Amino acid sequence: MAKELENKNQQRPNDEIDLLELFNKMGKGIKRLFINIWDIFLKVTVFFIRKSPYLIVFIILGFLVALLKFNTSDRFYSSDMILRSNSVSNADMIAHINKLHFYGEEDNKQALAQSLNLDSAEVENIVGIEAFWIIDRNRDGIPDLVDDRNRYDQDTTVTHMSSRFDIRVKTLQPQSLDKVRDGILHHINTNQFFEKINRIRLVQLRERIAKTETELSELDSLQNYKYFEERQKGKFSEGQMVFLSEQETKLFHGSVFELYQSKQNLDRELDIYSEIVTVLDDFTPPAQPENSYLDIAKSWVILFFVLGLFFVITISFRKELISVYKKY
Repeated sequence: MAKELENKNQQRPNDEIDLLELFNKMGKGIKRLFINIWDIFLKVTVFFIRKSPYLIVFIILGFLVALLKFNTSDRFYSSDMILRSNSVSNADMIAHINKLHFYGEEDNKQALAQSLNLDSAEVENIVGIEAFWIIDRNRDGIPDLVDDRNRYDQDTTVTHMSSRFDIRVKTLQPQSLDKVRDGILHHINTNQFFEKINRIRLVQLRERIAKTETELSELDSLQNYKYFEERQKGKFSEGQMVFLSEQETKLFHGSVFELYQSKQNLDRELDIYSEIVTVLDDFTPPAQPENSYLDIAKSWVILFFVLGLFFVITISFRKELISVYKKY
C-alpha cells in the first residue's frame, strides 16, 4: 500500500514536467513559425526592391498600351432599364431580348435594325443589348444586384426576382437611348406569342372584374335585406322574438371588403400593367463613358505587372529552373 502511494506521488511530478516540456516546445515552435514568416517577408520585400526597376518598366508599358487602346477605340456609354413582365415569365422574356445580343455579337446589323424598327445608322451606334436577372440575396423582396455575369443560381439564400428584370444597353451615343428603348419595346410587343398570351390575360382580368362586381352587387342586396327587412321584422316563435345574429352581420361586412380589395387589385392590374411589359425604371443618360482611360489602364497595368513579375522571377532563378527542368 505504501509503495503504491509512493508511485502515485512520483507520477504527478513527472506528469507536470511533461506538460511543461510540451508547452515549452509549442512556444518554441510558434516562435520559429513567426521568425520564418518574418524572414520570408523580408526576403520578398528585398527581392521586389531590387527588381523594382524592371517592374516599373513593365507598369509603364501597361499605361502606354492602355493609352494606345484608349486613343484607337470609341467611347461607349452604359445604362440600365428595369422592366416588369406582365404576361410571360422572366426567363422567356430574357431569352427573347437576348436575341438582340446575339445579333450584335454576330454583327448582324440588318436583323438588329429590323427587330428594333430602327434605321441602320442608328443601329451602328449600339454596342450591345443584353437582359439579366435581378438578384435578391436574402429573399426579403428587395433587389440587391444585377446578375450581369450570370454567376448566381437560385438556392436557399439567393433567388431570381420574378417581379422585375434588367436590360443593359451600351451605345456610342447616349442621346439615342430613348430610341433604343422604343426599339426594345417594339421588339417585345411584336412577338405574336407574347401578344396572344397578354390578350388572353386581359380578357380573363375583365371577366374576373365583372364577376367580382356581380358578387358585390348580390352581396350588397343580401346585406340590405338582412339589415332592413329581417332584422326589423324579426321572427316570432311561441311568443319569443328572435333577431338576426350580429355575428352574421359582421361576416357580410368582412366579405364585402375582401371583394372590394380583390376588385381594386384587379383594376390596378388592368390599368397599370395592361401591356406585355411595364417600364419600372427608364434609362438614365450616363455621365461617364464605360471604357474610360482608368478602366482600360487597370486591366492592362495588372496584365503587364504579372508579365513583369514572371519575367524577373524567371531571370533571377533561371539556373534553378534549368536544373529542375533537366532533372525531370
